Amino acid sequence: MNYLHLLSSLGIGGAHPGGLMLTKQIFESEQYPLDYKILDAGCGTGQTTAYLTQLGYNVTGIDINMQMIEHATIRNHINQLNIPYYVEDLAHTSFSDASFDLVLCESVLQFTFLTKTLSEIARILKSNGSVVAIEMVQDGTLTSEEQFEIKSFYGCEQIYTISEWKQCFLKHHIPLSKVLTKTDILFIDENEPTTEFSPIENIPQDVFELLSEHERLTQKYSNKLSFCILFGQKC
Repeated sequence: MNYLHLLSSLGIGGAHPGGLMLTKQIFESEQYPLDYKILDAGCGTGQTTAYLTQLGYNVTGIDINMQMIEHATIRNHINQLNIPYYVEDLAHTSFSDASFDLVLCESVLQFTFLTKTLSEIARILKSNGSVVAIEMVQDGTLTSEEQFEIKSFYGCEQIYTISEWKQCFLKHHIPLSKVLTKTDILFIDENEPTTEFSPIENIPQDVFELLSEHERLTQKYSNKLSFCILFGQKC
């Protein structure tokens, strides 16, 4: 059992910072053309995918976790949608070259090997295609022990600073055109819930232990970890 299994067991939608509320702000602000073909990479329970489909976008969802795809498929049925979902690893997808106008990653890239995933994103993006990624960012100095604790729990290979994120994207020919930090973002409706839950039956006890540890780490590193929104465009 790990952090990603925790999310799938509880059926957590909008687990990324800001949740669906932040996603709505991004798309309302950026005004991407409605004929864009979008890949929701790491789509989870399909909360964002359903929202974008209802706006009129052509959206496909992938997730490496089969349980998450099952949650998303159930959402399809409930909302009478026909969004295509696939169990796929973002490091090597089955999509053809230049398949998408935009790849959306909501708290996903941090949990992958960036060299592989950014290379794959560059491959499946159309020329001048866009990437929007909401990701964890190191907002203060972390000791080696603190880095180890965070990486061990969340399964990250590294905790990136904004500068390091920029270098990684540029290396894969997707330079960042804009980076927004938490202080740049205005949440219009503070009462709107940022997450939703669709838990499986018979939740294992260690799920609750992991949830407790996640909450502890969130509090412990509240002044050293934050998030940012990365906007990239393929060269």
